[in-house]
Amino acid sequence: MTPSNSKIPLLKLLAGSVCISFSPVFIKIANTDPDLAGFYRMLFAGVSLFILFLLRKEKLNISRRPMIFLIGCGIFLSIDFMFWHRSINLIGPGLSTLLGNFQVFFTAVFSWLFFKERISALFALAILLALTGLLLITGIDFPALSDGIKTGISFALITAVLYSFYILSMKRAMDKSAISGISAMLVISISSTLLLAALGMAKGIPFAITDSRSLLALAGVGIISTTLGWSMITSAMKTISATVTSLILLLQPALSFLWDILLFKRPTGGYEYLGVTLILLAIYFGSLRKKEKIK
Repeated sequence: MTPSNSKIPLLKLLAGSVCISFSPVFIKIANTDPDLAGFYRMLFAGVSLFILFLLRKEKLNISRRPMIFLIGCGIFLSIDFMFWHRSINLIGPGLSTLLGNFQVFFTAVFSWLFFKERISALFALAILLALTGLLLITGIDFPALSDGIKTGISFALITAVLYSFYILSMKRAMDKSAISGISAMLVISISSTLLLAALGMAKGIPFAITDSRSLLALAGVGIISTTLGWSMITSAMKTISATVTSLILLLQPALSFLWDILLFKRPTGGYEYLGVTLILLAIYFGSLRKKEKIK
């Protein structure tokens, strides 16, 4: 690999992180029913992934076990969106995305419980930093917060739990398999779209979107953030170390918080900036886990 070519995966990872940082912004701009937003997000993602699938002339040769895990990914992602999109509307794109990235802590705990992966002292420090950062953002007197804020924070943390289930299911599906990232995401998007469509019909919500601004925002989150962003990240992660990947992926929550301030005029003071910094450090430290078995 030449020096110029060696920079391509890094640039892809950077570009992908920027793309996915706009996910909560698109959802906020769309201003539609949270579950309907999830449906159109995955519908647009599925259509664009299918086009990529055809252009690359791939074949969907996925055995039964990985397919079950990928469908499970779609289910977890659907429910994840149901909570996250509501959280975005309640506490804004920035904080909801920061808390959603607490998945690194839940993933570590579940990996310890189910797969006997070791948890280090650095992980304990990461949790302490994350909680301190959250208190700096929300204030120490949590009970004094409005019901909407408390609900939004709770939904964002539930999102983090569900996203950790999604990640663990994805790892099980992709483990020792030759499934491409596009094929895997295509299955996930189809299963997620079908589930969200069924939920939408059960709720009796109208699927028609007459507002062009909402339609463009949902197309943006489906194509730019979901398909383009995650395709670039998945491709880049194959050649970049886990440490560098974890560091660069911090751009997503950091930029999402920045977009919230710049685009939606989120009031932010010195303590909140410090809290965001501590949370980002915590997420980074929490992602640096050694995959060692407990003896």
